[in-house]
Amino acid sequence: MASLAGDASAGPGFDYKVKGELASAPLLDCFVAAAGFIENLGLDVPSAVGQMSFAKDDPDRFFFEALSLYWRALEDHLLDQKPPVMTYNRMFALFSEHSPENLKLLSDELLRPMSHLMIDEFQDVSPQIVSWIRASLAEIRGRGPAMHVGRGAQRSSLLCVGDDWQSIYGWRGSSPSYFMEFGKEFPSPGTTRVMLSDNYRSHQHIIDAAEHIVRAAPAIAGKKAKASGEPKALLPVNVLDRDDQGMAARLMEHYGQGDTILMLYRKGSDKALIEKHIQSVVNVDYSLPHDARRLKQLTYHSAKGLQADAVFLLGDCQHLTSSPYKNQVYRMAGLGKAGDREAYDNAQKDEILRLAYVGITRAVSHCYWYVDGQDTQAANLPKASDRIGKGKAFFVDHRQGKTSA
Repeated sequence: MASLAGDASAGPGFDYKVKGELASAPLLDCFVAAAGFIENLGLDVPSAVGQMSFAKDDPDRFFFEALSLYWRALEDHLLDQKPPVMTYNRMFALFSEHSPENLKLLSDELLRPMSHLMIDEFQDVSPQIVSWIRASLAEIRGRGPAMHVGRGAQRSSLLCVGDDWQSIYGWRGSSPSYFMEFGKEFPSPGTTRVMLSDNYRSHQHIIDAAEHIVRAAPAIAGKKAKASGEPKALLPVNVLDRDDQGMAARLMEHYGQGDTILMLYRKGSDKALIEKHIQSVVNVDYSLPHDARRLKQLTYHSAKGLQADAVFLLGDCQHLTSSPYKNQVYRMAGLGKAGDREAYDNAQKDEILRLAYVGITRAVSHCYWYVDGQDTQAANLPKASDRIGKGKAFFVDHRQGKTSA
């Protein structure tokens, strides 16, 4: 603590693991990650830390006390630079609902571009960004007709596009609640909802399998996609025990048939484990011009927006930890149900279902889901594969001890 308050020029040379995180990291990296999460929720770091409660001997108590000192000193240091430097979160906070007086300092010309907004991927918006949008629109409304002189539209508008079933970034502070409860979060004289239900990528079995997994999570009512475009053969999602050699053989078969392929994994370490089995295909594909390559290896999260003829999913989507500090700041931000003391953890249990949905719906025709065997410690923790339906035509479960057709 003394070094944080003094003239230290380098970070402490040790790692720390905040409760609820999957791995330890250098202390300063832990500071940045925790502060970023808190600020993404629209909260001030020192103020939020001041409201946290920890057991007297909990190491996280001292971690967050140190974070409060460090973050205040860091921001002061950045502002002392010539010219001053700010984090993105600090800039958004300056023009949020917590600081409406700052928006009044802006000219009509600077504020006018905020009058008509179209925002894509709105299911992944953070409370910080929502507060900035709402504050800007409130200031525009408050200035009245003068804001719209010379323009056809005499009122502001907000068009948000998204899919709450694809909200998979809650671990960094986003929430689908602003999209799901749009009318309440952005009150307006008139709101129009347009439901897009035609799916031109996947056949109906892929769609139905993914929706069966995710339907246990809260969602906008009335959602049901239907396959459109050229008819495709209805092939089930195949669920298999983890078998890297078997997966490699099947992948190479699809590659040899000319299919595009996505290999998606939950853990970065899995890429190296599987790549040694498919190195020959990787080498061939890499030798091709960029536009002619047909194999991509990515995490589930980074595959959003992509598609392939055949998708290989490596690993289950499972909620493995509980985060005491994130549960606390989630409540401070007003997220989760009233009285829910584990609001963040429960949101993550829904998010693992949405992550599996995203993975499955990357597939145009073929989807293979390879699931690891469960160790004793994790066996009873929630996982997306618990939702694999028995007796459903869109799933075939080949795992030992499992039967579905």
